[in-house]
Amino acid sequence: MRQSKRFILKLAAFALLNLAIMVSLLLFFSGKNRDIRFKNWETESNLLVIREDEVYDVAILGTSRGRVFSRDSNHLTVESILQKRVVNLSKGGGGGLMPAKVHLSHFYRRGNRANQILYFVDPWIFFCPINNENNTFFLRDEPFEISILLDLILNRFPSERIISYIQMIAVDDWKSISQYAAPGLDKLTLKAIDPVKLEEAREHYLGLYDYSKFDHYSSFVSDINRLTKQHNSKITYIMLPILMENFPGAKEVDEKLKKIIENDLTSQNLRDKNSVNYHNLIDKMQDRQFFYDHMHFNNYGVAHFTKTYLIPILDNPTSVQF
Repeated sequence: MRQSKRFILKLAAFALLNLAIMVSLLLFFSGKNRDIRFKNWETESNLLVIREDEVYDVAILGTSRGRVFSRDSNHLTVESILQKRVVNLSKGGGGGLMPAKVHLSHFYRRGNRANQILYFVDPWIFFCPINNENNTFFLRDEPFEISILLDLILNRFPSERIISYIQMIAVDDWKSISQYAAPGLDKLTLKAIDPVKLEEAREHYLGLYDYSKFDHYSSFVSDINRLTKQHNSKITYIMLPILMENFPGAKEVDEKLKKIIENDLTSQNLRDKNSVNYHNLIDKMQDRQFFYDHMHFNNYGVAHFTKTYLIPILDNPTSVQF
């Protein structure tokens, strides 16, 4: 009996020792690349842009459709039009609600503040695992931070996502890996609206949708609202224009966002009605001159959208009507 207890104690001590060594190593490698400094339009990375204790007027969340507001120096255009300091935390490669929460949490943990958050939401991020827990892109160009690792664990990302992020420790050439590699794309204009491609896109998204995940992913909206409240930020969700009528899931997302925001304003005691807002602009700007493909704004579209919609939304998010 004594030998069994002794063996268990030794085993426990060995496990704790290995855990301590592993945690020490992770802490040693965490934040090793914070000295690399990119501007938002120079990289697809967020962690290589985020500093410490910075104050921004506006922070943007979204997918690649939000990222184009910074690509190809569009970031400078947006800041110039708004006359505000902007940080873009959107992620290309299909960043969803779960990745958005991870990046926004890191932004706040670094002591940063944003007066207003603009979340450019797309319908598919409420239905697609590939945009959320199965997303293989949103950390591919991000250096290792132990706080990000803990977020992945706490938000129940799959073990393969967690392991692949730990492997980022071995990457040592972030300056070339994270450099934005497609300059000029946003300056193109869609030549014609192609019904065949639109139908192919519709079928593509329907093939990715898992409607059983809708409520689960939607719950991250309240998580993000809670996070912004804790850090005294206001947040506005905006359904961006898209050149496709009756986009799959758009109606369900529209209804869900309205319901969540109404509930959060009550349950989270958000007395300031400007704290959480939502605007559905999916059927606006239906002219191909604003797009370089059927979904993404070109530089003209970014400028037009910023002038026409973002200025009034930021000035008075509750009363503006479009």
